[in-house]
Amino acid sequence: MHDTAPLFRSLSAGLALALLCAAGPAAAHTIWLLADPAHKNYRVMYGGHQGKTETYPAEKLKRVTAFDARGNALNVSRQDRRDGVRIQAPDAAVLLAWFDNGWWSKTDKGRSINKPMDEVPGAVSGVHAVKYHKTIAHWGKPAIQVYNQPFELVPLAAEAPRAGEPLQLKVLLNGKPTAGIKLAFGEEGDDAVSDAEGIATLTARKGVNRIWSGQRLPLADDARGTESSIEYSLVFTAAAAKPAAATAKPAARH
Repeated sequence: MHDTAPLFRSLSAGLALALLCAAGPAAAHTIWLLADPAHKNYRVMYGGHQGKTETYPAEKLKRVTAFDARGNALNVSRQDRRDGVRIQAPDAAVLLAWFDNGWWSKTDKGRSINKPMDEVPGAVSGVHAVKYHKTIAHWGKPAIQVYNQPFELVPLAAEAPRAGEPLQLKVLLNGKPTAGIKLAFGEEGDDAVSDAEGIATLTARKGVNRIWSGQRLPLADDARGTESSIEYSLVFTAAAAKPAAATAKPAARH
């Protein structure tokens, strides 16, 4: 087990229940790692709503960790650039990321400001947004490992999924299987919902798959905001679909 992010470590059973009751998020934004083979690194991307990406302050990316095919932690090099953060982790089988988007307050005029409500005159609502990510670069035992992310999607099979075939994921909240959590490709819709055992089943798609999940819950007696948001993205590449079996032709009669 690997401890990858101290924030939200104290999520309680009460929080899990609140997540189930909370409405699904609107205008979801998340982070993910985009492989750049030409430079042998990964770009940390932010956004995703309606297919759009956005710039972000590099300091919001709190941590990236990587593990090899044996599950050993790897050294990760990071380069903060104007076009976003780039990550290098040679031989990584799995990479994890933690991004704290901070407090966002909305004013009575509809403007969103990246500060808590108690610092924004006229604020009518506020949300604290935290985002987690997992890239599976190479399938195998590390792909099914639980990494102790506060919110995590864990494949149940170590073999790379094939396009068109079922993919089962276990939804863990604070390390515990959680029912009723929606999952979707990209950031729109609800392609699957976790069952009583925390398992959700989706159909893998050809090429790169990016699966999103997230929830919001109300905050009580907090001058900084009215809601807390936690989101997750899982990225992997599905293997090509198995070729259809050829149908044998009947022997010709003479």
